[in-house]
Amino acid sequence: MRQLLNGIALSSALLAAVGLSAGTAAAEVLDPQIFIQQSGTAPAGGDPNGIGNASNFVIGLAGAGNLSSNPVLVGVAIPNTVAGTASISYTGCTVPAACDLATVGTYGLTTNTATLTSGTVFDAVGLHQAGGSVSFGNLTFSDNLHGFPGVSSYALSIFALPTALAGASSVSIDTTAPDGSFIFAFSCESGTGSSSGCATNGDVDQTVFTNIALINVGGGGGGGGGGVVPEPATVGLLGFGLLGLACFRRRRK
Repeated sequence: MRQLLNGIALSSALLAAVGLSAGTAAAEVLDPQIFIQQSGTAPAGGDPNGIGNASNFVIGLAGAGNLSSNPVLVGVAIPNTVAGTASISYTGCTVPAACDLATVGTYGLTTNTATLTSGTVFDAVGLHQAGGSVSFGNLTFSDNLHGFPGVSSYALSIFALPTALAGASSVSIDTTAPDGSFIFAFSCESGTGSSSGCATNGDVDQTVFTNIALINVGGGGGGGGGGVVPEPATVGLLGFGLLGLACFRRRRK
C-alpha cells in the first residue's frame, strides 16, 4: 500500500510540475492571467471559454490586488474557413463600436495584423514574452471539436483596449468576429510595460488557452469542454508518471 501511495504521489507531483490538470493545456505559470468569457469576475477556465452572445461578454484579470498596464492588447483570430471581419468594441475607445488597431511597438508588438499557420498567436505578432498554449495546434483542435473543421490558417488582428484591468473584476466588450473565432489578450503588470516588452517575463499578463474565448459555440458561459493537445514534453512526463504508477501496482501484486 505504501508503494502504491508513493506511486500516486509521484504522478501527482509530475502533473503539478508541468501545470497539467484535467481538461487543461500545459502552460507556463504566468500570474496574474487575463480571462475572456461570457460573464463573471474570476476565470471560468474552459477549453476555451464559449461565448454564446458576442455582443456582450467580458475581459478581466485574475486575483484581487493585481493591476495591468494600459492599454490591454486584445487579439482576434478568424479561421480561414469562415467569412467575417475582426473588431473589438469597448465604451472607452475613441469610437466605441470600433476600437483602433494597436500601435506597433506596444510591449514589443511588431505587427497588428498577421496570418497564423503554425506556432503561437503571440509569437506571430512579436509578443515573445507570452506563453505558448495559445497555439495554432490548440486553436485548430478546439475549432474542429466545436464544429469548425478544416482550418489551415487564422487571420490575426490586435486591438488596443485603452484601459487597465483590475484584478477580480471585468469590463464588457463585444466583437463582430464570426463563429469559430478566438479572442485572446496580452498586457504587462502595471508600471512594467515598455516598447521592448514587460520588465521581466514574470510581469506578463496574458490569456492562456483555458482563459481565451471561442465565439458562438452555443450557450456561452462555462467553457467549451473537450481536451487540449498538450506540449510533447508534457505528454512524455505524464506518461512517465503513469508508467511509474503501473510499476508500483505490479510490484504490490
